[in-house]
Amino acid sequence: MLGERDPQRRLFSAGTQLGPTVVARMGFYGKLATEGPQRFQDADFAGAYCADNGRPSVAPSMLVMARLLQHYEGISDAEVIERCRYDLRWKVALDLDLASVEAPFAKSTFQAFRVRLTVHRQEGLAFEKSVKAARDAGLLPPRLRVALDSSPVRGRGAVKDTFNLLSDAIVAVVRAVAQTQETPPAVVARQAGLARHVEAPSIKGTEGVDWDNAQAVGVFLDRLLEDSERAVALAERAGCATEEVALLRKVIAQDVERPTPDGPPTLRQGVAPDRTVSVHDPEMRHGHKSNGKSYTGHKAHIAVEVTSGVIAAVEVTAPAEADGAQVQSLVAQAEQTSGRPVEHAVGDTAYSTRTALAQASEAKVDLVTKMPSPRQGRHGPGAFQVSKDGKTAQCPAGMASAELKHRGNGYLHVWSSEHCGACALKLACTRAARRTLLVLPDFHERRRRERYAHSEEGRGLLRQRMAAEHGLGRLKNLGAGAARYVGRAKTRAQWLWTAAVANLSLVWRKQAAMAT
Repeated sequence: MLGERDPQRRLFSAGTQLGPTVVARMGFYGKLATEGPQRFQDADFAGAYCADNGRPSVAPSMLVMARLLQHYEGISDAEVIERCRYDLRWKVALDLDLASVEAPFAKSTFQAFRVRLTVHRQEGLAFEKSVKAARDAGLLPPRLRVALDSSPVRGRGAVKDTFNLLSDAIVAVVRAVAQTQETPPAVVARQAGLARHVEAPSIKGTEGVDWDNAQAVGVFLDRLLEDSERAVALAERAGCATEEVALLRKVIAQDVERPTPDGPPTLRQGVAPDRTVSVHDPEMRHGHKSNGKSYTGHKAHIAVEVTSGVIAAVEVTAPAEADGAQVQSLVAQAEQTSGRPVEHAVGDTAYSTRTALAQASEAKVDLVTKMPSPRQGRHGPGAFQVSKDGKTAQCPAGMASAELKHRGNGYLHVWSSEHCGACALKLACTRAARRTLLVLPDFHERRRRERYAHSEEGRGLLRQRMAAEHGLGRLKNLGAGAARYVGRAKTRAQWLWTAAVANLSLVWRKQAAMAT
């Protein structure tokens, strides 16, 4: 049942004993002490609790503020309890007794509250209230202009090679069966002939295999596949572990193949699409940063209001998800959290795709982006003269195309190899024998966008993209660059809580600046 916090401050609480002057000097902790109880009400979380049954819970408003402090400091659940017991700033922020060293709640209660919010889809409530705080403070204009950007998030799960990945998947099946049977996993593993997977910290590190001998590696892999079949049979007899079995089968399908039906198994060459890289967090994927460096985890997307720097929307997807595919969801979330319409959006080249522009048009938002540029010293599509209907085209040397072909809903212009071979501009145009140019229905619209992006007005608008980069910087400084939890939903919740901290810090800092 929902527990409620006493609205009256206690005589011996830390804030009362220290006085308002000292509390005001405590920065984020002091502002949370004075404004947190009004901003975060217990009734806001009533939907996550039973209305008329059970004993009263710890006041959710206190747990919310404790979670904000946790993400502000980037500490573990156990350290949260220690801070509540011994840290003066936490005692002030949470209105705890100054002289008491008793924690106001247990670690299990704090963790259960996180699960409760996830189950009832209220992880974003604190974030929404942080955006509302910015609106109440007058920091948001009547119509928003948002900057869009994305950032890699390193995953929490352990990334392993195929051999250890298979072993981990087998262990996951064994543990699921053991939990159903209420039997220790080691006992279940021994009975199924799978003890080496449960008892060994690393199956690859404990087996005496000559890794330079392909035949020995094949034998070892074949034994792993036999163990996998035992694990599947074990789960089928117990009638459980269906998700774990599906994961095991996926790992086998993506990483193992048999060149011949009767031959030994081998590792699959290349990387399978949407490859699972961790049993501990099956939603993690390989990704690439803009500089080409690879990472493993997730990708976070944000929308930042450019005049105030307030983070108005947060999404977390797989690394392979295109940035442009998130435009509509980010705009819709920004409008929902702020209560204001989004009129303009700005982004980098990743948001210049046709998908992004179509989503912006659907959301009735003017999207201004950088456009893809040709390689330095090369002639891009903008250097060609193309008729309005797209049926005629001249290259930078003034030569008309020699052939015109239909390609989907557009035209493909082809220049002759004789003219291209003798052209003085060839090295700046193409390395192929002849130049081609695909003209789609939006060809002229994209050229218009290119010209606008290079105009003085366009460059001024695109400089506002820095608001999103600064927003990502604030979130990473608070630890959001690495996932604290396993799974994409929990990682998104982490970013929402971190964004709430970043927004509240920004609002309170600007309010203090305006008051001086």
